[in-house]
Amino acid sequence: MYNLLIVDDEEIAIKGIVHGIDWTDMPIQNIFEAIDAKEAREVFGNNPIHLLLSDIDMPTDNGIALLQWVREVSPQTETIFLSGHADFKYAQHALKLDSFDYLLKPVDHEVLKNTLKRAIEKIQHNEEQAEFHKTYQYYYEQWNKQLPILCERFWQDLLQQRIQLGADSLQSSFELYGIPLQVNNPIKAVLISIEQWREPLNHRDEEIMTYAVKNAATEFILNGYEGQVIQDITGIIYAILYNPQQDTVKQLEENCRAFIEKCQMYLHCHISCYIGRATKIQELREGINTLNEMERNNLTHNSSIHLEQAYTKQAPCAIGKPVFDDWAVLLEMGKKSEWMTRIEDSFIRMKEEQVDHLYLESFYYGFVHMIYNTLQKMSVRIEVVYPDGEWREFTQASKSIDRMKAWAIQMAETACSYLLEHRKGVSLVISKVMQFIEDHLGEEFSREDIASHVFLNSAYLSRLFRKETGDSLSDYILEARVSKGKILLEKTNKKISDIAAEIGYDNFSYFTKIFKKATGVTPQEYRKRFQDI
Repeated sequence: MYNLLIVDDEEIAIKGIVHGIDWTDMPIQNIFEAIDAKEAREVFGNNPIHLLLSDIDMPTDNGIALLQWVREVSPQTETIFLSGHADFKYAQHALKLDSFDYLLKPVDHEVLKNTLKRAIEKIQHNEEQAEFHKTYQYYYEQWNKQLPILCERFWQDLLQQRIQLGADSLQSSFELYGIPLQVNNPIKAVLISIEQWREPLNHRDEEIMTYAVKNAATEFILNGYEGQVIQDITGIIYAILYNPQQDTVKQLEENCRAFIEKCQMYLHCHISCYIGRATKIQELREGINTLNEMERNNLTHNSSIHLEQAYTKQAPCAIGKPVFDDWAVLLEMGKKSEWMTRIEDSFIRMKEEQVDHLYLESFYYGFVHMIYNTLQKMSVRIEVVYPDGEWREFTQASKSIDRMKAWAIQMAETACSYLLEHRKGVSLVISKVMQFIEDHLGEEFSREDIASHVFLNSAYLSRLFRKETGDSLSDYILEARVSKGKILLEKTNKKISDIAAEIGYDNFSYFTKIFKKATGVTPQEYRKRFQDI
């Protein structure tokens, strides 16, 4: 409910408004009256005033002076002026002080009532925005406090294969970090996919709000369970549950559903959750890979819950087979050192498991297939990278694990070296994304539209784009639009409103705000500065 103050030196004008309008359908709690600016200030001193309806012509201080004072002591108050003068100077002063509206006397009561309703809608909108920014500010302060705790660092290291998986080593880590697990206890992982922000965020703000999502996951997904929410080096958030029971899945689905709804309501984002099977800790990374695959392959179902037990994937040829999809990403990203480490670890496990000839054969063809598909995706022919046909050396490479290892490392080094020397700054996928943005700057499009164009999950595409370019998609789109706007301002005489529409901003005021934030000057100032050179 809101308070209204009516200020007019003619008492009959005040009574006419108070008694001439039906207030029953409006959220007005109190209507205060004042015959001059002095009485108005006294009312403000004793009551919160949301709406000020004031005459301009009054003895001593006029309505303009009163509004100047109100802007200092109660900036949230919306002011509507009434005046018997149609002098534009009054309206100009009122607009300069950001009054809500300016009406001429005698005013129609229905018009006045509708104006007050619109002012109330603005107040309500401002209150909602203030609540959102209050939430944002809270998580911003939390984000700035401390680095992740050691327990989270342990899970990050485990997922990145930076720690040993031996029983003694794991048990020692559990005791050191106070993790309530034994080596043989089961665990369960949930991948949390941030699919879309409802409001445009730059890179810094997105990181802050991602931190807020992570905290919300701890509160809702782990509700009733022991566990840990972590964020890996790629930015993906996982919830890891300790010692899940047989009835965990149903309750966990309910927790995830509540989490998704709260994120939509309070954090202005859309989330999907991918729930893995209960597994041994030594098999956690393999389970995480499956959840990542589920997310990448989900192109149609947003704000939803997905169970690994309902997911069908192609079975590996043999136990211990490397996850070639991960290796393809490392090749495409040019991460040679990390890829070499993965290959070394794979062959160590091959020796430990004493794999047979059939396993080496499946590894060979899977490895060649992975390299061929990755190069083809990047518009590079395999014959160009391997002019001597090194991919055909199965007979020699399959004679022993050591020979297969040497062959695989040589193949990987050759591919990485070639791409480092010849490839463009970004992958073919990201090039297509950039071209799509360039081609559609004057249209409305979402992150999902871009992801659909390159047949990828939207959350996965956002992370891939940031990895390769260092920018978020929203920042890149904003920069592309502003850059094109600069060119049009410099090289054409088009109206600025037409330029705004041509680069995707139908709202001229919003375009001006965005342009000034990016360049430090308004479009008008930018054009004048360029023309004066």
